[in-house]
Amino acid sequence: MRRAPLWLGLAAAVALSAPRARADGARAAPAAASPAPPAPPAPPAQPAPPAPPGAPVVEVVLTGAEGALGAIRTALESQALSAFTLRFRTTQRFDPAALFATRAVSGVALSCWIDLGDPRRAALYFTDPVADRFLVRSIELSGRFDELDRESVAQVVELSLRSLREDARSSLDRAQARALILRQEAPLEPPAGDAPPAGAAAPRRALELGAFYGVAAHSAEVGLTHGPGVRVGLGRSWGQHRLALDARFQYQFERRYEEPRIGLDLRTIALRADASWLCTLAPGATPLELGARLGAGVDRVDATPRPGGAPGFVPAAASASSAFVLAAGLVARLPLGRDLWMFAELFAELDPARVRYDLSLEEGTETVLARYRFRPGVLLGIEL
Repeated sequence: MRRAPLWLGLAAAVALSAPRARADGARAAPAAASPAPPAPPAPPAQPAPPAPPGAPVVEVVLTGAEGALGAIRTALESQALSAFTLRFRTTQRFDPAALFATRAVSGVALSCWIDLGDPRRAALYFTDPVADRFLVRSIELSGRFDELDRESVAQVVELSLRSLREDARSSLDRAQARALILRQEAPLEPPAGDAPPAGAAAPRRALELGAFYGVAAHSAEVGLTHGPGVRVGLGRSWGQHRLALDARFQYQFERRYEEPRIGLDLRTIALRADASWLCTLAPGATPLELGARLGAGVDRVDATPRPGGAPGFVPAAASASSAFVLAAGLVARLPLGRDLWMFAELFAELDPARVRYDLSLEEGTETVLARYRFRPGVLLGIEL
């Protein structure tokens, strides 16, 4: 009987410990299922640090389309050039005379010209304050001035500035720099008043050579005439405007007209002298040019009569005639690559004296074919 209290005490201890274990488990489960605390927010991106006090001053002169200049300025103000204090200004065109002028009293340590007038090439020029050491760089661009183009220009600017400041052996002297600029066709003394405005397209060559294919209305009997042609022109640009004088030659393939009494084989050679005016509407990577053309010329038409199905009609001998023609058109040009352009034109031609072909009869003549006096047409070509 003395063991009963001992067993009763052990049973009570076990009974009291079981509810505590269940309660502890109930509290542990929600703790394990609760979500992890959120991660701390990422620190905001730090802007490029300002140039340290006493950093060398670099004057950057920008030339080209307004959109491209804003983009390259943003790229140059990045971390890559944080060791320099940058001063920006824009100009209508690169002036080699300014490159060779001294700036020793201006507080400028280095000067840099970035010429983006040509969407396919960036020309970079660097000099020191006394203008006796120079660097000249040229970078091929995509024509769109995208992010890769901007980064390429910014990297070359950074490396060139550091090279000119730290390594005099890598630079050019005045004679070497002048010779290199002359080879790049940058005139040292541009004519007064010949500077294009900012944003103008890259200048085009004076001599223009092109090939085209044209289609035009002919007559109710024949329908259309068409054929290949060539164009030779001389042009001159003033900013966003261009005037050109050109000569055109087109061969129009043979067209045949037949009726019961007679047939005609017609071949035409068209010669034109024209003056055109073009204006750049979208300067930059893809400058679109729109304008007008006025001209005049001669159509030489060879006609070879053929016998028809009706008896009694004898065809005449082959003959040729010339007709004076006036022409006008709307022209559009778009660059396909460096020095390669595509052009299209909607035009109309007018015969002051109507061209017709008559059949001789005993009682007189009868017109069997008459060319339209007013003839619309279209042509498409490429140009160098």
